[in-house]
Amino acid sequence: MSPEVRSGFRLTPQALLGLLVIAYGLVLTGDNLDLFLAHDVLRFWPLGLVAIGCLKAAQASGASGRIAGVVLVGVGLLLSAEHTLGWNVNVEDWWPVALIALGVLILTRTIGGPDARGGSASVDARVSEFAFWSGKVRRNASPGFQRADLTAIMGGVELDLRGASASPGGAIIDVFVMWGGVEIWVPPDWAVTNEVLVLMGGAEDRSTGLQDARNRLTVRGFCVMGGIEIGPKT
Repeated sequence: MSPEVRSGFRLTPQALLGLLVIAYGLVLTGDNLDLFLAHDVLRFWPLGLVAIGCLKAAQASGASGRIAGVVLVGVGLLLSAEHTLGWNVNVEDWWPVALIALGVLILTRTIGGPDARGGSASVDARVSEFAFWSGKVRRNASPGFQRADLTAIMGGVELDLRGASASPGGAIIDVFVMWGGVEIWVPPDWAVTNEVLVLMGGAEDRSTGLQDARNRLTVRGFCVMGGIEIGPKT
């Protein structure tokens, strides 16, 4: 059975980010027209990170998405504490929290890896790769590829699915990229849905965009100051 085609507006982290960009433009316009001072409004910009993080954590079905949402909420609350609560916060004192979040992510990936998910799927149907200051290449030719967890931190991961086919219910890839890159090569007859939240990075989908394809892939997760490329290998 093919997935239901969704239409109309849906509030996603990407949509919320777009609304925040529009709001930013409206604030600057109001300042230029001397309606109010932009600084009085823009000092609360970290609350936008809190909103995006809450939405990301609520809608994510993978561990990387939920952790990324929680991290965004924490960063937003920390940056806005001075203006909302009157606290004198020194951000330099709190940067190790990022290391704690990274450690939690690594542990979550280890506990929730392919062996812990259960089911009768083969090893090739589920892939987990982690690259830290390194590069990894994984080729998969499974006839029923289901899931993959790809993490690249100051490194790169390449997943080659050109010899694989997706499971009947579709395949899902969860990505977490920070100062790194992920490349996902798919056959030209695959339909790809890109749901990656990107901050100061890029997630390029070069797939053919077929809507009635039998093999369907959803790529979701978080990318900050990194890059993700999806599509046929050229």
